[in-house]
Amino acid sequence: MDASHQKVHLSCAEISNLWDTYINDSVVKCILTHFLKTVEDSEVKPLLEFTIEVADSHLSDISRIYEQEGIARPEGFPVEKHVNLSAPRLFSDIFFMEYMQHMSKFGLSSHSNAIATSARDDIRSLFEKFHGQALELNREITTLMKKKGVYIRPPYMNYPKKAEFVDKQNFLTGWLGKKRPLLGNEVNHLYMTSLHNELGKSTLIGFAQVAQERELKSYFHSGIQLSDKILRETHHVLMESDVPNSMTWDAIVTESTNPPYSDQLMLFVVGILFQLGVAAYGLALSMCMRRDVGALYSSFILRALTYSEDGAQMIIERGWLEQPPMFADRDKLIKGE
Repeated sequence: MDASHQKVHLSCAEISNLWDTYINDSVVKCILTHFLKTVEDSEVKPLLEFTIEVADSHLSDISRIYEQEGIARPEGFPVEKHVNLSAPRLFSDIFFMEYMQHMSKFGLSSHSNAIATSARDDIRSLFEKFHGQALELNREITTLMKKKGVYIRPPYMNYPKKAEFVDKQNFLTGWLGKKRPLLGNEVNHLYMTSLHNELGKSTLIGFAQVAQERELKSYFHSGIQLSDKILRETHHVLMESDVPNSMTWDAIVTESTNPPYSDQLMLFVVGILFQLGVAAYGLALSMCMRRDVGALYSSFILRALTYSEDGAQMIIERGWLEQPPMFADRDKLIKGE
């Protein structure tokens, strides 16, 4: 650890990474607290308890840094304000596992980025610890899902028998003429896109059932339709190359209409899911070498951004958006406003 780390001002990246982690972990704690209250599988329960403990430790660690640095701590999403523990279960135990697995993947990505963009040794060490915890959760939840037969693997493919080089320009085409088979990497991203949209669709169905505001119900319903459209288009590309579609699990959303979460929390969670979708589509686009598939991901990004912006406007209209850290407005300071 730097001997002088307390004298080194946090960078904008470090401040933003800490803020994002605090907000996201407060959301995770809320969501999983109700999961824990309603879980039925005795093997899933310990993982929920572990994940909540990890989220709690993150909130405590970041709060300590805020206090040391004299930084205002965000409100986040307190459980007592946003969770109704008396509400019946909204999702199945399978959904609980899928949700934890998805969040562990997000943790691995976001904490890695925080390590790469942090300079202070204490902040790097903190996110290295966070990354290790996300890795442990991902390993444990993957092991449990495989044990229970609910882990969905990407499709298998034949092993390459020899090294070959591309010798035709139509390797990149995809709109006209015969399309080449999908690359293994392209199938992997299409498959992950399908799985993530299945999770998003289930989340939106549950939230649409229990949302209190009619406008939010309508917004969540339009999200269901968007996820459905992306799923159909993704499956179509896979079927063209005779690749099996991702499996889905039935009845992961109950018939409850009693909200376990506040409208504010649900709207924020949907925003996070679509932001993660944009990031995933962007990565897939950068790795794609068939033009038609690349164009498909470009359209996914545009649609997800448009939907996410509509949600952000609804959050702002209701005074629910906590302002992220931002640079000083020099014009206002100069004008004395």
